[in-house]
Amino acid sequence: MQTVFIGCRTIEDEINAVVRVLPTCSSIFWIESGLHNYPLKLKDRIQEEIDKITETVSNVENIVLLFGYCGNCIDGLCSPKAQLVVPKVEDCISLLIGGDQSRLDLSSKTHAYYLTEGWLRYENNIYYEYDQCIKKYGPVKAKRIFNVMLKNYSALNFIDTGTYDIKKTMDITADLAQSLNLEQKTVPGTLCLIAKALNGEWDEGFLKVPAGVAVKLNNFELKCPNQF
Repeated sequence: MQTVFIGCRTIEDEINAVVRVLPTCSSIFWIESGLHNYPLKLKDRIQEEIDKITETVSNVENIVLLFGYCGNCIDGLCSPKAQLVVPKVEDCISLLIGGDQSRLDLSSKTHAYYLTEGWLRYENNIYYEYDQCIKKYGPVKAKRIFNVMLKNYSALNFIDTGTYDIKKTMDITADLAQSLNLEQKTVPGTLCLIAKALNGEWDEGFLKVPAGVAVKLNNFELKCPNQF
């Protein structure tokens, strides 16, 4: 019986870093990035991949989703033939810093916008959106718009997962941070949850949904759902 994995390209650097030391984890199916701002589209895309795996991969016993709950994109997913395994975390930020409690601890100190190189590379992130706003409205109006949008934020927190050149990445957003009065910080990341997911160490920190049963939000036991 096989275990296969579905991962998001946004955190592929972190996933691949673990795969390199766990070479048996070769069956990873990737979901393209750019869908996090559209949870329903992301949900449909993940379900499409689950269905494809179910139809084309023989003897699948487990499908592990390397995602957080990510704005309801996991809710309702189902595999007719395989158990679904999902980390019990609110989103990919929590996945990269050790869980929701770590996220809450950081949020209690600083209200920050979180980034990695993967988010800058793929997603419609603050850097991309600010650049688009400048092109549309000019720098003065764009700054005014973003100062309102980010009035409760004080920092850009870069998650140091050890998988990318964090200084080089922070240099990319330095001008943006200065313009919007955001302090650039690094916070320690960890690959422990990804490693546990890939290594089959599915303890109480993972939701295990039997074949034929849909994932439900109330099964996640999130520390603070949708409140980060």
